[in-house]
Amino acid sequence: MAAYLISGKRRALVDMGYPTSAATIIRDLETAGIDDIDYLLPTHVHLDHGGSCGTLSKKFPSAVVRVHPSGANHLIDPARLIEGASELFGCELMQLFGFPEPISVERVQGLNDDETIDLGGGLTLRAVWTPGHASHHLSVLLEPSRLLFTGDCIGAYFPDAPVLVPTTPPPSFNLEKALASIAKVRALMPAELCTPHFGVLKEPGTWLDMTQQKLLEWKKTIMALLSQGNSIESITEVLIVQISNQLHRSPWQLPIYFRTLIRLNTIGFVRWLQYSQMSD
Repeated sequence: MAAYLISGKRRALVDMGYPTSAATIIRDLETAGIDDIDYLLPTHVHLDHGGSCGTLSKKFPSAVVRVHPSGANHLIDPARLIEGASELFGCELMQLFGFPEPISVERVQGLNDDETIDLGGGLTLRAVWTPGHASHHLSVLLEPSRLLFTGDCIGAYFPDAPVLVPTTPPPSFNLEKALASIAKVRALMPAELCTPHFGVLKEPGTWLDMTQQKLLEWKKTIMALLSQGNSIESITEVLIVQISNQLHRSPWQLPIYFRTLIRLNTIGFVRWLQYSQMSD
């Protein structure tokens, strides 16, 4: 998980990892001689992006937390977030990830689509509403450099498992909105993509194309497997085998976090397909 520090006359931290990531972020900031943050900007409130926000808000008491308005209450009272994550991940992983700390209501401010934050020194952050992965998902455009901090509107691509995997988790993944968000990002003409999973990606158009293609491939594959009566677990295993074949590895050689990621995103995609079919 990558967190990004943007420094003008004021500083903003975009995405901040799981609750247990807070110690690493604080250590790295202290090593860099940074003792204050002005803005904490989780792109969305999922644990791997906003989980350590409560801890960091205590460490940096002058920091203002800015998040999409519909995500704010989950930072103020993370009880429902914890309940949903515990259902998906189980007790063992939740102990590893940690539990988010609540943030006092006066510290949290909504951040709307196209709203800007002036960091001074000629740097401005512009919020870009990019739903699909989650309804409250924001990306952040740094102007004038046009670096885009994508959150999870771009698929995940890890150095130790270099295959693009869609980011389609429950409970609110929506394929149509995800594809629309890709088109919206493309229209911004970003110079580079700063992704949380993982790193800075050059040639943004290529990565946007790949994300769109993978989403449509997963839709075709999962729909076919569902029509044959396959369970979520068996669909997950099919996708794991496909990805491991691309990597020329055995499925059991994939890192455990990577297998968990595929399972989580399979659940989200299946639920969206089932909901879409019920709505038709």
